[in-house]
Amino acid sequence: MLTQSAFNALVIGLGAVLAVDPYLVVLLWSNSVGVLGIMVMQALAAVAVFAFFRKDRRGMSAFRVVWAPLLAAAGLAVLAVLALFNFDLLTGRTGLVNWLLLVPLPVVAAAGWQVARRIRRTDPERFARLTEVDVERD
Repeated sequence: MLTQSAFNALVIGLGAVLAVDPYLVVLLWSNSVGVLGIMVMQALAAVAVFAFFRKDRRGMSAFRVVWAPLLAAAGLAVLAVLALFNFDLLTGRTGLVNWLLLVPLPVVAAAGWQVARRIRRTDPERFARLTEVDVERD
């Protein structure tokens, strides 16, 4: 949490030093990338739900574990593609700025995939713990 706060302070501070518009540059540029990233991650999560229950529905209805996740993934994928092709509406900019904002998304996704593969190969127990959630932990 401290890292996220420090990064946010850095972005806001950089915007202040460069004297850019706080809404049109700092907010729209940072949020538009996040919005697109979240839509893609939600679509992938819906596909993961379908894949998890593909062989064993665990007593749940087909609508709940097959059709709803597939419909959600399709809808979110369409929205993500529309957002990507109309990214200038999200950022208020065109051309190079949008490309520079979009490049980190696949780069970070590929890096995360590689880190997960390495953890899975070198430390299977740690990899298994990645899906655990401890709501009581501070």
